[in-house]
Amino acid sequence: MAAEVEFINGVPSFSVGQFTEVLNHVLKASFDEGVWVEGEIQGLRKPNPHAYFTLIENVDGVKAQLNINLFAGPLRNVQAKLRQQGIELKDGLKVRLFGRVEYYGPFGKLNLIATDVDTQFSAGDVAAKREELLRQLMEKGVDKLNKRIPVPLVPLRLGIISSSQAAGWADAQQHLTESGIGFAITFCDVRVQGDAAVSQIVAALNSLSRRDDIDLVMLMRGGGSKGDLAAFDDEQIALAISKCSHQVITGIGHEIDTSIADIVAHTANKTPTACAQSVIAIVESFLSELSYSAGSLRSLTQTAVERARSRIAVSVERLRTRPRTALERQTQKLMMHAASVRLLDPVTTMARGWSITRDSSGNVVRSISDIKKSLLGATKESPLLNSLLTRLSQTLNLKNQTSMKKTKTNERSQRNYFAR
Repeated sequence: MAAEVEFINGVPSFSVGQFTEVLNHVLKASFDEGVWVEGEIQGLRKPNPHAYFTLIENVDGVKAQLNINLFAGPLRNVQAKLRQQGIELKDGLKVRLFGRVEYYGPFGKLNLIATDVDTQFSAGDVAAKREELLRQLMEKGVDKLNKRIPVPLVPLRLGIISSSQAAGWADAQQHLTESGIGFAITFCDVRVQGDAAVSQIVAALNSLSRRDDIDLVMLMRGGGSKGDLAAFDDEQIALAISKCSHQVITGIGHEIDTSIADIVAHTANKTPTACAQSVIAIVESFLSELSYSAGSLRSLTQTAVERARSRIAVSVERLRTRPRTALERQTQKLMMHAASVRLLDPVTTMARGWSITRDSSGNVVRSISDIKKSLLGATKESPLLNSLLTRLSQTLNLKNQTSMKKTKTNERSQRNYFAR
């Protein structure tokens, strides 16, 4: 010490400067090898290149706090170690820091000059908080809301949220282009890691949700450390996905990574490339079904046309042959009628040796008895004539019987023909 300590009644008396030196000497002697202190970060400030915050703890409702100084060199080391575990230095994070205790006289503050961090302590806390958040979201049904939105039949209008500088987006874009499908893309360029990532992603989701010219939303980010992907475990992003009016498809990180955003989204893919391929598969499936339906329709149409043509050909053939057949049948009927008429013609009958005989009074002789009566007087005087007349009468009777049989035969033939 610069000056000797004065004692009053055996009790030391110090100036403020002297007391500050004493405190620092005692602190150094007590914690010569440094000390670990754990608590929750509050009031984080990062005025380049340093970081300042307070570690707090509530003990039985009483708040205790300690100022923490992280200067540039140690800050880079602490952030690097945390990011390897997927952890970002932020308010609310529980940490266990190593450093030396110092009482800073000009501000009258007790500070821990931190130089290292216990990442396992923070990782356990982060994992516990993540599980608790996920449990709360699932209890509220947040993980089911976006899944209820039906898959678009042909998702050609894509709303894509990613970083324009990300390699994952470049790979996905190449697959979409090489598919040959005419996708219409609305791209939202956002930060996908760091402090600004959450707010920008949430704003993009809300913006696309309000649009009616979008079929679905694709949220993509390539691989990285757990810290790089930490934003996608944020509650705000999960809630924004659940409230989105469009189906949200994710492609975040590598195959081993599963974020809360993946769990809440409609469909989760392992990588941005897989995300693009899943959308391409939906469209190609529709095109395949459309092609199959078109082929089936074409085949059915051709079959129907061929059957119609066959029926028309048969109808045309019938139109061509039926009139001729009907005419031939009617001609045959007419000829039969003509033949029947000719058979009944008296001239035809007389041509076969028949005659119309009249008696002396001019009456037609219809019976042999009529002949006998008219010739009776003449036959009495001539036995020879009487014999001739008797024979003639017999001949006439025979011819009458034969004629009647032929007439009945013709009539039966005609009835049978018309019956057919």
